[in-house]
Order: sequence, then C-alpha cells, then structure tokens
Amino acid sequence: MDWATFLKVMLVDEHAARAKYRVASEKATDPRIKEILDQLKYEEEVHVSILEKGIAALKKISEVKE
Repeated sequence: MDWATFLKVMLVDEHAARAKYRVASEKATDPRIKEILDQLKYEEEVHVSILEKGIAALKKISEVKE
C-alpha cells in the first residue's frame, strides 16, 4: 500500500470516528459527557484536516516526480 492510499484509509477512519462521537453527543443527557464527546469529535475534525493536508502534499510530491 502506498502512503497516499494509507492516508486515505485513515481519513475514512477519522470520518467514521467523528460521526460516532457526533451521534453519541446528540444522545448524551449529561452535559459533562456531552462536553467530552464534543471535544473528541473536534479532535477528529482536526485529524481530518491534517490528513487532508497530508494527502494534498503527497499529491504534489507525486506530480513533481512525474
């Protein structure tokens, strides 16, 4: 597996984790639990952003090599 494919797989995982935290947060009745879940969801959003930047950087590297 090449690195771009690896990062794309990880991106799918991060989107799935973010969605799980969102659903859990919507169902949480305790505000402290909701706050924790919202923070975890936000961190997954940061991971998504980092991965998207990494994928774009790898794409540029790949274009330079060609």
